[in-house]
Amino acid sequence: MDSLPELSDDAVIDVAREGGFAYIPKLSGPRRIALAQLSGPEREHVCNVLRQAMPLAESPAEQSRAGQGDQRYYRIEISYATPNRLGNIVIIIAEDQAPPALVQLWQDGQ
Repeated sequence: MDSLPELSDDAVIDVAREGGFAYIPKLSGPRRIALAQLSGPEREHVCNVLRQAMPLAESPAEQSRAGQGDQRYYRIEISYATPNRLGNIVIIIAEDQAPPALVQLWQDGQ
């Protein structure tokens, strides 16, 4: 997966846990994080978590293990704007591959 682009205050990150045999909305617990609403240290923490997760990620088209059978996965959608372009990145990380900081981000939204 490509590296994380430089994220400005316009970036919005959606993190959800999906997959498994049954869809139970309460267990997916989607989180929306708008960087504009975070302090400087909080923003840097979120960006560091995303940078840490990127090497483990698969794009939805490359998805191999995540979401098969009873395997849960984290779906991260990053919407951003830079001076040169608008972008949207969707990455998938198998639950058993997710770094603890990503799990914490999903659980607490911070």
